[in-house]
Amino acid sequence: HANVFAREQLDIGARFFLQYLPSVQSGQRVIDLGCGNGVIGLALLAAEPQAQILFCDESYMAVQSSRENVSRLFPAASHCEFLVDDSMSQQPDLSADYILCNPPFHQQQAVTDHIAWQMFADARRVLKIGGRLRIVCNRHLGYGEKLTRLFGGCIHVASNAKFSVFEAIRRK
Repeated sequence: HANVFAREQLDIGARFFLQYLPSVQSGQRVIDLGCGNGVIGLALLAAEPQAQILFCDESYMAVQSSRENVSRLFPAASHCEFLVDDSMSQQPDLSADYILCNPPFHQQQAVTDHIAWQMFADARRVLKIGGRLRIVCNRHLGYGEKLTRLFGGCIHVASNAKFSVFEAIRRK
């Protein structure tokens, strides 16, 4: 659908992120935050069809794209959820095992990290103790330091010339 970043293409940040997705267990609750067309959650479903995945985005069109892609590629995945939400404002505290995100760093013409900050703060609230937030970002954005400040630590998973993948763990 329109209004989904990269529309019919796989954006290069997501392409890099797909190489570094975590292994999830059957029944774990995973949130594909800012899901767009759902490519991250779809990759997890391919690896673990029983993962409980919530596809979440502020865009109705993005959530509908994710719903249609899951329905087409995994018709038996009736356990998936789809939600239009401002970040994760509707999600209960301590309710997710993993949150995966390719956060935007611009809103229309403005380059800003306020959306990413909201996503990171909501992730800290929504993750269970021991739950993990894994993100991909442009290297120049300094999200590793921001996650360290918010979570008290951050793991550098991978990087290339353009992108980094970080993981933060909710400790308390």
